[in-house]
Amino acid sequence: MPPTIKDIAREAGVSIATVSRTLNGEDGVGAETRERIQAIARRMNYFPNLSARGLVAGKPNAIGIVIPRTSEFAFSNPYYSEILKGIEKKTRECGHFLVFSFAEEDCYARMVQHQLAAGVIVLANRMNDPQVEEARRMKVPMVLIPGDSGQPGIPSVDVDNADSAVRAVDHLAALGHRRIAFLNGPANSKYSLERFTGFRKGMKKNRLPFPEETVMKSDFTQQGGYEGMKKFLSLKNPPTALLVINDYSAMGALRAAKEMGFRIPGDVSLIGFGDVPFSSMTDPPLTTIREPFQEMGLEAAGILLKIVQGKRVSCRHPVLPVQLVVRGSTASPGKKG
Repeated sequence: MPPTIKDIAREAGVSIATVSRTLNGEDGVGAETRERIQAIARRMNYFPNLSARGLVAGKPNAIGIVIPRTSEFAFSNPYYSEILKGIEKKTRECGHFLVFSFAEEDCYARMVQHQLAAGVIVLANRMNDPQVEEARRMKVPMVLIPGDSGQPGIPSVDVDNADSAVRAVDHLAALGHRRIAFLNGPANSKYSLERFTGFRKGMKKNRLPFPEETVMKSDFTQQGGYEGMKKFLSLKNPPTALLVINDYSAMGALRAAKEMGFRIPGDVSLIGFGDVPFSSMTDPPLTTIREPFQEMGLEAAGILLKIVQGKRVSCRHPVLPVQLVVRGSTASPGKKG
């Protein structure tokens, strides 16, 4: 017979309720006791009967992940994989599965309607997305990464996007750059809107001009970064420094500059956003704004699990801090080597 929570409780010398709270990821269990129970459960090869647990609770034992992009794009972009690491860690601790939905035409509420998931986390949602509004009207438990200023009542997890762009501009201005450009993302992205706000604020703060030609839109892809950099460097008076909406696009921008014979950072400095894996492995290593992706996933999953369990959520809209990580892709204008 497979081990039960009664067996674990007997071995650990605690009550069945304490074992249950521990394995469900609930509060009220001391750290030492929790670790002992988890170690015993692993040693006994205990696996919870998730289908039975879901029947008792009246809700599926799964959390839905909605990514309104193609699976090809999501699987190639490390932004998603890093956030998913945090989500998976939290849900695994609480004995939940993850189910996925891709492509923007899918109904975000479908997994909950069909009782495949107790609630959903929407990654990189678009602003004023009608699918989000439809799910809200249907009272689907939902958390957004990032939030949506048009749907302020929906729980969300964000980073301080505006501050991140101000920090990037401050860094470049301190190095002596005056012609600073920004390769932004799509207009319907909260990341794009808030980082542009921060870019504009940083330029004004440092008393730097930013003519219209120094801001262009892209699409978060490497190809978009590649094409955007080529346009900037083809200007009559090209920028000496460039902010790119994310690291993924910045890698494409780096390749374009090299193909056109521009040195980074000698001819143009480059800053990304994210600090995804491999950002430190580019040539030169990429200066970037580090976002706590895994912590974002942990926070989002924790909020959603509390909502579906009917618990009080003390903070429904956490905004996590960012950090400037200076590497080899930024330097003073014209610096050699």
